[in-house]
Amino acid sequence: MTTLTLQDFLTYIHAFNAQNYTLQHTFYHRTVSLTLPDPDIPPLKSSPAIQSHYDTIHALAHETVVPMIVLIDANRVFFSMEAYFQYRIDTDNAVHGYSVKAGDVIRVKVWAVYEIVEGKMGAIVCCAVGDECLGKVEIGDVVAESWGRADESVRSVWEREFGEGIF
Repeated sequence: MTTLTLQDFLTYIHAFNAQNYTLQHTFYHRTVSLTLPDPDIPPLKSSPAIQSHYDTIHALAHETVVPMIVLIDANRVFFSMEAYFQYRIDTDNAVHGYSVKAGDVIRVKVWAVYEIVEGKMGAIVCCAVGDECLGKVEIGDVVAESWGRADESVRSVWEREFGEGIF
């Protein structure tokens, strides 16, 4: 059975943060599904459905995912992250039901389990741990604070592959 390495998984996250969706989606199995921690969003059952969802979100906000913990076994990845959404416009339709002004930042803490099928990501199930609207903050500062708490093995591989920090 083929599995993903920590380097592979962080390449996937790096591609997401860089909005390199072509590379990001190469990690998905043809049967990929994504269940988000929002009961109003049904499971997304294909790579195009996932892309469509994020196109909508990213039209409103820039998202940065900070990988906190990544644990991998033969057929699963456990992933803990802190995602930051910095809004480009005023909206009453921000993530997790918030109303925000342009420049506001929302932090969402999530853990997810990725089932690995034939070496690729199959079923992905995300569970929210918490969320908060931080208001107008310096995004680099809050991302750096999260990054400072990330697991040392995650930071080490990230910095070796992509340079220091998330930005």
